[in-house]
Amino acid sequence: MKCVWDCHRLLLRGFYNYGYFLAKHPIWFLVIPAVVCAGLAVGFIRYDPENDIETLYAPEDSRAVKDRDLVVATFPDLSGDNFDPFSANRLVAQGIVIFRSKGPRAVLTDPVLEELKTFYREAMSLTITKSGKNYTYNDLCVRREGACAVDGDFVFSPYFISMLQMGTVTYPVWATMAALDLNLYLSDVNVTADGFLRSAGSIKFAFPLRQDNPEVEKLSLDWELKFADFMKRANFSTVEYSYAISQSLSLELDKGTSGDILYFSLTFTLMITYASIVSSGGDCVSTRALLANAGVLAALLGIMGAFGLITLVGVKFVNIVGVMPFLTLGIGVDDMFLLMGTWSETTALKDISVEERIGHVFKKAGIGITITSVTDFLAFAVGSMSVFRSVKNFCIYTGVGVLLCYICNATFFGACLTFHGRRVYASRHTITCKPVPKSRAELSREGHKCCYVCMCGGTVPKGPNDDQSLCEKGPKYALTKFILWKPMRFVILLIFAGYLGVSVWGCTQLRQGLDLKDLVLTSSYFHKYQIWDTKDFGVKLPISFVTTTTKDYRSETTLKDIQDLFTKAQEDSTIDPLIDSCWLLNLAKTPYYNTTSDDAFFSGLRDFLSNNPRFYNDIVFGPDNMTITASRCQVYSYKVTDSNDQANLMTRMREVADDSPADVFAYHPAFVYFEQYVSVLPSTLQTVGVTLAVMFLVTCIFLPHPLIVVIVMVQVVMIVTGIFGFMALWGLTLSSVTMIHLIMSVGFSVDFCAHVCTAYIVSEERTREDRSRDAIVHASGPIFNGGISSIIGVVVLLFTESYIFQSFFKIMLLVIGFGVLHAVFLIPVILSFIGPATHVDLEDDSPSQYSPSKHNGHSQVEPVRAISNGKVEQSNGGSHAGVTNGGSHAAVTNGSSTHVNKAFENDASLGYLPADTPPTPISNL
Repeated sequence: MKCVWDCHRLLLRGFYNYGYFLAKHPIWFLVIPAVVCAGLAVGFIRYDPENDIETLYAPEDSRAVKDRDLVVATFPDLSGDNFDPFSANRLVAQGIVIFRSKGPRAVLTDPVLEELKTFYREAMSLTITKSGKNYTYNDLCVRREGACAVDGDFVFSPYFISMLQMGTVTYPVWATMAALDLNLYLSDVNVTADGFLRSAGSIKFAFPLRQDNPEVEKLSLDWELKFADFMKRANFSTVEYSYAISQSLSLELDKGTSGDILYFSLTFTLMITYASIVSSGGDCVSTRALLANAGVLAALLGIMGAFGLITLVGVKFVNIVGVMPFLTLGIGVDDMFLLMGTWSETTALKDISVEERIGHVFKKAGIGITITSVTDFLAFAVGSMSVFRSVKNFCIYTGVGVLLCYICNATFFGACLTFHGRRVYASRHTITCKPVPKSRAELSREGHKCCYVCMCGGTVPKGPNDDQSLCEKGPKYALTKFILWKPMRFVILLIFAGYLGVSVWGCTQLRQGLDLKDLVLTSSYFHKYQIWDTKDFGVKLPISFVTTTTKDYRSETTLKDIQDLFTKAQEDSTIDPLIDSCWLLNLAKTPYYNTTSDDAFFSGLRDFLSNNPRFYNDIVFGPDNMTITASRCQVYSYKVTDSNDQANLMTRMREVADDSPADVFAYHPAFVYFEQYVSVLPSTLQTVGVTLAVMFLVTCIFLPHPLIVVIVMVQVVMIVTGIFGFMALWGLTLSSVTMIHLIMSVGFSVDFCAHVCTAYIVSEERTREDRSRDAIVHASGPIFNGGISSIIGVVVLLFTESYIFQSFFKIMLLVIGFGVLHAVFLIPVILSFIGPATHVDLEDDSPSQYSPSKHNGHSQVEPVRAISNGKVEQSNGGSHAGVTNGGSHAAVTNGSSTHVNKAFENDASLGYLPADTPPTPISNL
């Protein structure tokens, strides 16, 4: 343990020396970081946003991605001549529109169908031009039986209309049209008692596009944009509509954060205003209002430098990074408040230079701002290893932003603090910098007006209260009276026990998943489409069971394995037993199935395929056309809209496939997106767990008492549990978006708790209760003001339409709220009961390079080393003076005489006593 404390003393000496050196050469520490950050900001010219949904929100290198790569490489894309949606290798590029009739269930009436026919013809005739050549939908559409395969256009066929009028269209499956599932195209239906369709309220059309070669795919994407523009301007008299294209989510994603600059400008203004108000105490000489603005500017420099640097090295900007400036600004201002609060405490130190004061500031606050920044940086460093690209890039941007804000506070703001100190101790005006000869009291006695007295009167502060505002002094005075009142301590423990119980219950209610509509603005056309599509149609999936190994399909064993596979899959409650698609099972029911020889089998198979060409998509023949190297069959699900249900369906179908002797794997193109619902919980728990482990190591380094480390980590776990639990109660889900906030919350939780525990452990008060009170006095003001500044940093996000911004605000409010409440209310109470009884003095025995004993002729007084059980121990082997009932600390300053020095009230933790403090005989106590 002694080794740990010695390391801390060495660290404190380093902070003191750094502060002293900075104050000796402030101009360099002011100019260099400003120039460097401004230079780095130029790197933002390489701004290259990433808005591909799969890249951002699907886990990297997932099983679904590997399965898709295998399917795409194995099965040819026949969308140009034999399209079958059951057998799509990838998600189909398409334009989609949903129409709802304005009359009740009138979408299949003649007036509506006539208007929809006009729309259909206009959509088919949409033209794009490329290299001087015109392309219509007919040139780019997927084809089946020589015609464009438009989903839903069967309602225009005379056959369907006549069958509907006769009341012979069966619902939901229309067997006449090759078992067509009408649920995919019609909703809000009226059906007779015996299952025949009468009418419908909405209809869905899809215009799928070819993707069978890169050139055609590019043209198809251009046609989609043309279709979206056409639908944006469309006007209908009999129906309402919503629409989307396959690119909609990617295109609309960035619009959700397009107001970043405006919101950040407002936040920056609010932050400067709040910092100025908090720091407006004192008079025209001692006030730190303008200094606070420099602290906000330091954070802004760090943000600019981080954006430029990370963009310059090629890390793509993702939309979630839009919240980074709001978060980082709050963290930077927190550190600024801690430095300013420590500066106020040094005002009580007499007859020392500004350089020595800055040394003391960094000696006391250096640990605080370092542990804040290191924990946050390491939390984001762990998050940068996430399997989600959006999480990874956000953590890289924000981690570097936190680091640069820390550097700017330690350099740029430190230099500003030095200039502030020089001005104050030269008794110069905060605005004009002219000497202020008289105090407010002197001007008032001379009869000057109140305004003149306030604006022009001032003096050098003599103690910490002289330049602090009510926002800084208020919390410590109020809370020390309230929290440590013995009945209130037990009430606080009961309240937090109830909080923990509610949090644990809330964790059991937390849902996983990310609704795609939440990624775009509520005013977006895609948001409207997603709501309509979910309500009217939902998601129905043809799930393929794929094998890529050569098999003997003549074998009865192979046929039985496939039959058993389908039987097992269709036992699942989400699988429709009436609809499936399997070439082998269908072949086995026909006269073409002949297993007497290879020639007979493949001859019959070719005849079967000529009559059922859709199955060509599901079979890959070997070079000799006498073997099958890969094949697939499909089962079909009911509506599966909820993301948890989609993930569970994927998991169950994989289990069915993995347990089958048929050697198959389950696949659907949407599985790539479903993977995030499966991966997000284990990934979050793993990342949060690793982050907690890293935070434990950091607290062990910066907090040298094992009991304090345990208390901090228990509080962090309680805060994180509360965030998980209250997320569920607030309607938030666990997703790749909220996962970012949970990673961040661990670092923030350590910040709040560590400030109070550090103040407790270095307090020189004698009892646990007094030391807890001392911790509140030293830490409550910075914690409250830092928490409020962090909330101000994100409060404007509440008024945006973006789900990403709003969820960030909600979780930040939980993180800050729970962090402040635990740090200011619960931890002091716990420490007052079970806190360490021994004072840990981290002062260095030997004078540092820039210690007070080497400057201005001031002597250094030996610090008290340990206080335990009422005894005070001398550092150099002198005798011990016991104190049994006094409030002062006894110390022996030499080997021959014994006396008591009164502890320096305003800055006890520094370990130095004023040079003019007279010794107090023990007999006088």
